[in-house]
Amino acid sequence: MNRRLRVALLCLLFPMCGYGAGEKGSFQVNLGEDGETIGEMRPIFLEMSSQTLPAISVKEVARRYKRLFEEAEEPEVRIDALHRLTNLHSRAGASLELSPQQEAVIYREALKSYEMIVSEGRYQGRLDELLYQTAKAYAFIGEDEQSIKRLRQLVGLYPQSALATESRFRIAEDAFSRGAYAEAEQAYQRVIDDGKHPDLQQKALYMLGWSQYKQQAPERASHTFLTVLDGYRDRSDNFTALAGGSEDLVNDTFRILALMAAQRDGARTLDQMLAREGGRSYDYLLYDRLADFYLAKQRYADSAAVNRHFIDLNPEHPRTAAMRAQIVAVWEAGGFDQEAREAREDYVQAYATPAAYAALSGDEQTTWRDLAGQVADTLYHAAGQQAGGGSSGFADAGRYYGRLGDVNAQAGTSTDPGRFWRLAGDAWLQAGDGAKATAFYEKAGYQAPGYDDAADAAWAAVLEYRKQPSPAGDASLTDAVDRFAQAFPSDQRVTPAQADLSNRLLLAGNHAEARREALQVTESGQAAAEDQRAAYLVLGQIAYQAHQYAEAEQAYRRALDLAASDRRPMSAGEASDTRNQLARSIYRQAEAQEADGQTAQAIASLQRIPSVKPDADIAMKARYDAATMMLESDQWAAAVDALQGFRRDYPDAGLTAGVSSKLVLAYTSAGQPAQAADELLQRAENESEPWDDRLTAANLLLDAGDPGRAHAIISDYLAQAPTPRDADEHVRQQRLRHQLITASSSAPAMRQALLEQELDSEWHSPDTLAWAADAALVLADQEAERFNGITLDLPLKQSLKAKRRALEAAVGRYDEARKLGDDTDRSRALYGEAELFRTLARDIMDSQRPDTLNELEQAQYGVLLEEQAYPFEEKAIDLHARNHQLIADGVYNPWVRRSLDVLGQMFPGRYKRDAEWINWTRGEVDYARADTQ
Repeated sequence: MNRRLRVALLCLLFPMCGYGAGEKGSFQVNLGEDGETIGEMRPIFLEMSSQTLPAISVKEVARRYKRLFEEAEEPEVRIDALHRLTNLHSRAGASLELSPQQEAVIYREALKSYEMIVSEGRYQGRLDELLYQTAKAYAFIGEDEQSIKRLRQLVGLYPQSALATESRFRIAEDAFSRGAYAEAEQAYQRVIDDGKHPDLQQKALYMLGWSQYKQQAPERASHTFLTVLDGYRDRSDNFTALAGGSEDLVNDTFRILALMAAQRDGARTLDQMLAREGGRSYDYLLYDRLADFYLAKQRYADSAAVNRHFIDLNPEHPRTAAMRAQIVAVWEAGGFDQEAREAREDYVQAYATPAAYAALSGDEQTTWRDLAGQVADTLYHAAGQQAGGGSSGFADAGRYYGRLGDVNAQAGTSTDPGRFWRLAGDAWLQAGDGAKATAFYEKAGYQAPGYDDAADAAWAAVLEYRKQPSPAGDASLTDAVDRFAQAFPSDQRVTPAQADLSNRLLLAGNHAEARREALQVTESGQAAAEDQRAAYLVLGQIAYQAHQYAEAEQAYRRALDLAASDRRPMSAGEASDTRNQLARSIYRQAEAQEADGQTAQAIASLQRIPSVKPDADIAMKARYDAATMMLESDQWAAAVDALQGFRRDYPDAGLTAGVSSKLVLAYTSAGQPAQAADELLQRAENESEPWDDRLTAANLLLDAGDPGRAHAIISDYLAQAPTPRDADEHVRQQRLRHQLITASSSAPAMRQALLEQELDSEWHSPDTLAWAADAALVLADQEAERFNGITLDLPLKQSLKAKRRALEAAVGRYDEARKLGDDTDRSRALYGEAELFRTLARDIMDSQRPDTLNELEQAQYGVLLEEQAYPFEEKAIDLHARNHQLIADGVYNPWVRRSLDVLGQMFPGRYKRDAEWINWTRGEVDYARADTQ
């Protein structure tokens, strides 16, 4: 509609529009809010926004729009008027007094304008909206085929339109209603793929499943229906918050899946479906709906089989209890007694354990108790009627009776738990399981107040404990007897049960109870000496194992005293064992005293062990340990005496081998290194590898101020020392050579050996390299002194030859120093070597000249000498320059300084200048460079 017509329309309806009253009118497209199908929809798509309306009634506005629609000739004006009319109708409702018949007449008239605009293609608004309204108009008057035609035209021309998704959904519905399921499937899939209308997507997904189901495509249909359920599960907190029609749709989806499974292979069809699609958190609902379907058809076996099938596949699923109960209900509903009995047993057995029972809900626990009572009675009576005793039946009955007693006690029911526990004990006893029978007898005896047969049940437990080889743990014979005595003090069966407990408890390792029983014997005042002696032995053993060694000593001494006065004394073996145990108790006291820092008391305890007269091994170890403690507590003199006495008394004992090392330690710690060295040297005489001890002795002799003996030992070692086999041995030998060199200012042979050893070795350390470099420099300096002492006399050729040999020897040593040493050593060697060549050049020039030459010949001879000396002077300059160049590597020391001084003398033009060394930082260098640019 052009602007002129639109303004005219507004002025016709609202005469005051030109005077600026109220806000400017505006319209908004608002689609898809009125109905699920085309037939339910009203073709309204224009909605007036909230604004201040003129002072005119809605009914009057509608009347004017209706008149404009009837009188206008322009199709666009008629359609626009119709849109406003229907919009007012949707807002005002019945107050406009427009009946459905009148609306139908209006839309039949409007269709002519719709079709004219569509066919001419000159509509200035959105044509997709016009097509949509045309389709709605056709649907409204019942011409569905024409409606679908326009919707197809809309999605064909405007596939990306906001109206396309709803149009496709209407097309899909039409195809489904016509039975064109393949076409419907494609159309619904297109709605889903659009992804623009979530509500329509869910409906389309549901109908997609039906389209596939109608095409006999169960795999595709099941996949789609499961996808529908997945969506509602995620949006409704696992189906717990379904709103509106969602609940019906979800239930219908479950029903169709159950129907599909029933039509094929039942539960196995669901298995295949879930295996193909992956598990679902709501899978139990699929099986539950299938079981309900079978039950509704009175197919009891099939219904129970579905529940059993799910339980077998998912034994730990939280819904298995409900499904087990449903199996019982199914068989009972069908009147199948045997099957119902087996189902009850299955339910009770599945949740008989405390953990399984606790996991049940309150109603499920009540169900379990009811079923368990029925099952237990049935099993007990059936087992009693079997010829073989029916042990397995009694065991099953015992389990159920026991659990019934437990759960009834926990639930506080009126049923007597003591009776169930006593029945459980009897059942387990007949099943041959005394331990379980005992446990239930104790429950019946002590945990069921008011139970008339509690004493007999408790005594039955005591009798079962006495059958066991030894009591142990909390449920021991001691506990049973004491518990019985406390609960039933007047019962005549109490006192006979206490007689033999002490030793039995000791053998069982129950020391606390054994000690208590033994004390009752020793404190009774009525026990015989033999019984008291046995009790003291028990007390001694318990105290020993509890690290209460002083109490153990007293108990063992009391047992020995009683044995001496008893008419039936201990056997020799028993007496020896008791004395040994007494000695061990004293020994452990010494260990504890030492650990507490009570060294003097520990030594005293060890020293009284020999008086007990135990086995020789214990006494020997006590003496050895006493000497060791003296040593550790700095009692050097006492330790030396004890160790020497031990070696004297036990020369062949294994511990004696360690005495020598302890004596060395005692002598050394006492400030007697000479005695320690003598001990080591004496021990070395009997060793196949004596040199470690001898070298240690040498160090001790040095400490004692006897370097002569020490250096002699070291020299002897080096004289026979084998070629080092590893780096440690090489360093060790070099260190000893260096030690001898340091001790003697003149040791050229040892320096020569150290240097040669380092040069020949494949192992080095910073110390050995430094020592070798130092040796090379010393030897080089010695060769240099010899070189300097050789004068060049006539005949010059012979003396020069001798001086050259000395030069080569010195240079070789300097080269070795450079090879082995650090920067300082290399700098010193360079300086020394350069000075050799400078000295040689000077000596050549200063050499003796023949006195038979005339003046001219003397001058020529001098020129010849200069020619001979020049190369050596150049060599000297080169070596000093190399030393000077070390400055570039960050090396600057007195030897570099000396080379600079010499160069200043030999080459003043280059090196004789005043200079100051300045350290520049990187930043300063960059700054200086920047200033020059």
